[in-house]
Amino acid sequence: MARLSTAAVCCAAALQWVAAPSAVFAQEKGEAGAAQATEAKAAKEATEATEATEATEATEATEATVEAEAESDIEVDVDPEIFDLALEDFYDGRYAEAAAGFWGYIHFGEPAAENYEWAQYFLGECLRKLGFWHAAVLYYYTVAATRQQPEILPDALGRLEAISRRRPYSESLVLEDLLYDSEFGFLPDYLNDWVQYVQGLYDYRNGFVDWAQLHFAKIAKDSPYALRAMYVQAVFALKNDKDDEALAMFDTIVDSPIDAPDVKNRSNLALARLLFDTSRYSDAFETYREVEQIDLSFEQAELILEKAWAAYFMGDRRTSMGLLHALEAPSYEGFFLPDAYVLRGLIFKDLCHFIPAKRVVRSFRFRYQRSLEMLRRRVPMARIPGILDAGTQEGQVGRRTAFLRTLEQERRLIEDYDSYWEDVELDKHLRRVYDLEIREQSRLWNIEFRDSSDGAALELLEVEEQVNLLDYEIGLDIFKRLKADQARRSTEQGLTIPYDSANVYYEFDEEYWNDELHSYKYFITSRCFESNKGP
Repeated sequence: MARLSTAAVCCAAALQWVAAPSAVFAQEKGEAGAAQATEAKAAKEATEATEATEATEATEATEATVEAEAESDIEVDVDPEIFDLALEDFYDGRYAEAAAGFWGYIHFGEPAAENYEWAQYFLGECLRKLGFWHAAVLYYYTVAATRQQPEILPDALGRLEAISRRRPYSESLVLEDLLYDSEFGFLPDYLNDWVQYVQGLYDYRNGFVDWAQLHFAKIAKDSPYALRAMYVQAVFALKNDKDDEALAMFDTIVDSPIDAPDVKNRSNLALARLLFDTSRYSDAFETYREVEQIDLSFEQAELILEKAWAAYFMGDRRTSMGLLHALEAPSYEGFFLPDAYVLRGLIFKDLCHFIPAKRVVRSFRFRYQRSLEMLRRRVPMARIPGILDAGTQEGQVGRRTAFLRTLEQERRLIEDYDSYWEDVELDKHLRRVYDLEIREQSRLWNIEFRDSSDGAALELLEVEEQVNLLDYEIGLDIFKRLKADQARRSTEQGLTIPYDSANVYYEFDEEYWNDELHSYKYFITSRCFESNKGP
């Protein structure tokens, strides 16, 4: 168990950032009395600093002693039969009892015991089946990191690979501390592909492009990780302004026969955004149709808004308004998408619906005015309505937020098994494990949230400027002078529903259905006199 605790503490220590100490300079006054006073003050401060340092070191030593005492109880002889009994419980589906047995074998036994690593692995299996995913990851990590019994390594790595694709987990522990810069020898092909992909990915992040290419070259051509590697290369090309090269790689990923829906989906989204940025709006809109997102998620709401912008620039205002109308579904209400107000206001203004356009401006101010006022008063970001959600709804901080929620849920779950584990103190051990990880992840979350919340605040301020400008332009259009011949010429288009169409048209009845969100049509007509405008 000492190895596990050391690994977890080293993981936390490796992630800590070190703040540069600030230097305080005092300027001499030139007078003897002032110099003496300064020296006395400096001596006092030095004494206080020394005392504070000693107190801190004493506290840390006490905490280390307490933790060491908690981790190392009196050594006792452990009956090897405990492992066999725990294994029997495991295969009979009594995972709580089996976990207690495996933990007793580990905690009270010696690391040199015959089945010590197997006990760690099966303890991870028990915890995984009971819903303690993070604790299971720790034990899989320990087995894979020590590699005392190589025959267990593929099983432990296989569990970690599956968890990395399906659940929130400690990316720094698994990807950085375990996989990056590690040699595992012979592995099954799919695990070797995963390891080479992770090592190449982190080489790209650290600027070691040549080494990354060497790792990616070792991935099997028919592996899903080969497409993931190509996606990394395409993103790198985009960052280096090689749009054509990135476009070709995204096309290759999308057209590949390899079954990798996740990376193909992300490639379709990146391809659509790239086409949009190059003003190929029709192609972008069709590519957006190929993107699939989780229903009622932020990613789906963001996709709908991007499709609405593409439709607007295509000149299809009715489709754009229909997509904006889908964003009014209650499930999307809490998402941070302020530029949806700008797009809606622009469409109303373009079609000379000035009163509805004014209402859009008022709706934006009603929703975000309080947040804007708090921003100007420099209220902490986490206390501003909307900014907290906006800063945690995507990216690295979004994944860390999901991981923190998982940790808190799993820690609460320990109470359900106190009666099984209190004799061997497995419940106490797991609480320490989760408390340590929650503190570390919370610290990292605060660092990342500062950057993401600043970006959300800046976006909100920029949208406010656009809405204010839109409000001004609406006022100008309302009182714009018209020539006599323009005043007599109305180009409002009549609304006709093709009754002989293969499609069925329904009037919206204030009820939203998930499968209809992408197909709404908003039958708005133009009220402008200029003949070149229409919906």
